[in-house]
Amino acid sequence: MTTLSGHLTEAQAQRLIDGMLDPASDGGAAEHAAACLECAGLVESFRALDEALEGLTVPELPADFTAQVMARIDDAERAAALERRWALGLAAAVVLLASAGLALAGATGLGHAVSAVSERLDLAARAIRVGAGVLPGLLSALRLQLLLASTALSLPILYGLSRLMPAPRTESI
Repeated sequence: MTTLSGHLTEAQAQRLIDGMLDPASDGGAAEHAAACLECAGLVESFRALDEALEGLTVPELPADFTAQVMARIDDAERAAALERRWALGLAAAVVLLASAGLALAGATGLGHAVSAVSERLDLAARAIRVGAGVLPGLLSALRLQLLLASTALSLPILYGLSRLMPAPRTESI
């Protein structure tokens, strides 16, 4: 049997009102509520809310309620389908216009652009080859400095992220 530590949670107060306290997880909750003014006030506010809600009358639903809901769902689905068709049509139009532009430019119009891109890719490939030869030695020589720098940079980030995390919940429902 678990004993209560601290004040009652809202879930425990509601279970106390409903008469559904679990001795294994809510041990001592009723005794604590009787002795603690703050928890007694919480339980009493839940009891008053429960009584107020029980006094409310449930309104009658219209006879065509289900039909109205289904009609709204159908309208929403139709609107989404229309939006998808428009998006697909727009994408198709863009592809057609791009294809037409390329066809009008012809092979000679694209030759210069393809050549320029090819030259830049060749330069990038050479830079990667040179870097692949130099980088392992550089990383090996600087591994302690890199470790310290990455640790120094990651600690404030991890601390900031830990401050953003919500507090752990201690109640069991």
